[in-house]
Amino acid sequence: MTISLVITIALVIFLNYVAKKTNNMVIKSDALHYKTDVLSNGAILISLVLIYATGLDLIDAIMGVIISVYIIYSAYEIIKEGVYVLLDAALDEEIVEEIKNIIENEKGINDYHYLKTRKSANTNFVDVHLVFNDGISLLKAHSLGDKIEDKIAAINKEEEWVINAHLDPYDDSIINDAEGKH
Repeated sequence: MTISLVITIALVIFLNYVAKKTNNMVIKSDALHYKTDVLSNGAILISLVLIYATGLDLIDAIMGVIISVYIIYSAYEIIKEGVYVLLDAALDEEIVEEIKNIIENEKGINDYHYLKTRKSANTNFVDVHLVFNDGISLLKAHSLGDKIEDKIAAINKEEEWVINAHLDPYDDSIINDAEGKH
């Protein structure tokens, strides 16, 4: 049992490393599964020693309750994250605010609309319409769009970013909303 425990601990360390690097929910849940095995086996060993030393059989039940609470809490976090992925949840509000600040503080951008964000594993998706004045050259608008995309991607360089900035020469949101395009 001790050898199995040591091998499982090594596996949990490796899976946690991979899960942190990839932000993959399947690997996270697998790591949780093996972590609960480690905790259960560890609790059994500790319980056996404590019961032998004290003669209190209640120790086994207490350890079981503690492990159960941990499993429920950890599973809740993974389930919550999975539901957000399935619902196509937006990026965290702090990141969305950073994106808004980047756009709003860029000279040459008159306005923006249709800002949409979502996350899938460690890839962040951002879609936005940037409004320029109608006299700006395509080259200048494209350059400013690239600059904004680079600043957004710099928010977290450890994650992938897919940024789609639509360049508008005027605010077309009223027309698009009236025609049901967005």
